[in-house]
Amino acid sequence: MSIFKKSLIVAFVIVLIVGGTGAGLYFTGNLPASFGLGNSESLAAADDAESSPEDKKEDDDKPEVMPVPVELALAQTHGINSYYRAASVIEADRMVELTCLSTGRVQTMLVEEGDWVEKGAVLAELDNGREKIQLRKTELTLADKKRLLDRNREMLAGELISMQEFDDVDSAWKMAEAERDLARITLEETRIRAPFTGRITERKIVIGQQVTINTPAFTLGDFEPMRVRINLPEAVARKVTAGQRVLVSPESMNEDLEAKVERVSPVVDPATSTVRLTLLLEDAGELAQVGGFAKIRITTDSHQDALSIPKLALVEEGALRSVFIAAADTVRKVEIRTGLYDETHVEILEGLNDGDFIVTMGMGGLRTGTLIKALNGEGLGYESPSAEPTDEPDTITAMVEKK
Repeated sequence: MSIFKKSLIVAFVIVLIVGGTGAGLYFTGNLPASFGLGNSESLAAADDAESSPEDKKEDDDKPEVMPVPVELALAQTHGINSYYRAASVIEADRMVELTCLSTGRVQTMLVEEGDWVEKGAVLAELDNGREKIQLRKTELTLADKKRLLDRNREMLAGELISMQEFDDVDSAWKMAEAERDLARITLEETRIRAPFTGRITERKIVIGQQVTINTPAFTLGDFEPMRVRINLPEAVARKVTAGQRVLVSPESMNEDLEAKVERVSPVVDPATSTVRLTLLLEDAGELAQVGGFAKIRITTDSHQDALSIPKLALVEEGALRSVFIAAADTVRKVEIRTGLYDETHVEILEGLNDGDFIVTMGMGGLRTGTLIKALNGEGLGYESPSAEPTDEPDTITAMVEKK
């Protein structure tokens, strides 16, 4: 290759290198201002260099911080009670099983399940024809012995018989009277009577059935009044006294009944370490049913003017309890120490002050410093700085009005 051709190739390579370098500097914005750009163009290029497309993209992608909607409540003082809850069944004052006192066949059935019966009423009767005849026989014998006794008394008065003869007649009369009474008892044992006023809860025999002594016939219950018996831990039972009012909630109804602590057992069951309480349900009427399940709520302690908050506000993490306090437009998390509980509120012993605004709903995404929006703030008197109106006019609107 001649020297001339080599010189052309070298010159061409140099031109390519210089041109590529210049183009790279131009497109990257690093080309000096003296390379054919005026002062204004140099400044514009510098501004473009300072705000690169990557920086602009990051500014556009940055999310806007939105406040978390929450509901608030006030920490304030009011009376609060502590309850112990138990469950049991409602019992009748008396519930007995009536059995047959004689052997025979059921002849008459006078009542059915659910019937109210008075004390002494006949519920059923066995075949008792033989017993009736025996009673009639003893009554006739007694009447005959009575007439003989009256004649002998007159004869004794006239000294026609001796005292020994009169005593023999008198003894015969008394023996006949005893036999009459025994026949009455035998006849009565063929009848099943109600020992007290109540309701038939179960009938266990039918007409024509052959029964023996002690065969179960009926179950009779006395439902006025009703009672509930429960067992409480010894520590809880010590806080309950006889005569105290108790709420009983039968499972079959949505209404609470009021009961009274009738008796507190003076001993502790060693097997369960519990104390037996008997509750008296007065005037329950048809609102409660014997054998029905019931929930019992007993007041064991009471604090007046206790600082309390809704139980919904509690954030429980293991043994720690905390709440979120709303201040301005953010919240902060504080630990608290609690006392008594009732159905809706919990007593606060430490950590809060009267009048603090507490978050009750929406705590799931909160942490200290989270921006919030109180949905019910206006009703509680809670004011957020972000909600305050501004006196500055809108810039765009002002410019339009000026034009």
